[in-house]
Amino acid sequence: MLKSLYMTRAKLSNEAFKGYVNDPKDREAAVQALMSAAGVTMHKMYFSVSTAEIVTIGEGIAEQFAAVEMVIASSGTVTSFEGIEIIDSKSMTAAMQTANKIVSSYQAPNK
Repeated sequence: MLKSLYMTRAKLSNEAFKGYVNDPKDREAAVQALMSAAGVTMHKMYFSVSTAEIVTIGEGIAEQFAAVEMVIASSGTVTSFEGIEIIDSKSMTAAMQTANKIVSSYQAPNK
């Protein structure tokens, strides 16, 4: 299967912040270990205290990210999780060129 880049956003629960304050440690290492166990390569991780979120950039397949999501969601430390596939500018340009070639084969329902 072809790997894709994903941006994930997880909304932290009050319990997560309670754990951060009561036992401060590097959470990036823990998330990195989980993603690695699922076969995902994590490139970056960011925190936003003001929005109570963790944002990661990782590379893998949808099923791998779904497994990570289930583990994190079952921990009670997040209230929501979102995985968004992202592509770079070169890939987007290639997608535009492909769309330009195939657009005439699609009949919109409102036409």
